[in-house]
Amino acid sequence: MVKKSRLVTVGIAAAVALGVGFATQPVAQAVAGTEAPAAVPADVPPVSAVTLTEGVTSAPFRIRANSDRKVLYRKAVVQPGASTGWHYHVGEEIAVINSGTFTRIDGSDCSVEEYGPGESLVEPVGPNTVHLGINKGTEPVELYVVDIIPTTALTPTTAAPDPGCDIDGETAKGSKGEAN
Repeated sequence: MVKKSRLVTVGIAAAVALGVGFATQPVAQAVAGTEAPAAVPADVPPVSAVTLTEGVTSAPFRIRANSDRKVLYRKAVVQPGASTGWHYHVGEEIAVINSGTFTRIDGSDCSVEEYGPGESLVEPVGPNTVHLGINKGTEPVELYVVDIIPTTALTPTTAAPDPGCDIDGETAKGSKGEAN
């Protein structure tokens, strides 16, 4: 019986989801007991990966799992004037902003941070981390998101009540929390 490490499985799935590059070598022969592989044109690599976007974050984070997890890889688009609604995450989430400016409002202190293309955010987990994301710009915000959630979770987020932040009157701290 072969037993796989959950950490390795999640790590590999996350690497594939994030478009981590692979070293590739052509297959020299078919595996014993299987048919010979179909001929592949010489200009097609046997394994390929495309980086869809990339971002940088200075947020410290650790992913820990005590049970099986689902790994979701999603593309999210927030139209101008639209918001995610107040919510919290049931598992870890890492997002990369590909285009547009995404404004995140923290429900605990009503602080505001803006994220632009090439920036990443790591969302905290649990009902004490209520927040809202909004597109205050004029172009759609496109994010690529990896969620690592419990297998019992139906969605990566849970709706939460409005904590009373004045989302229209907030002044952004700036990109990555730097003062404007």
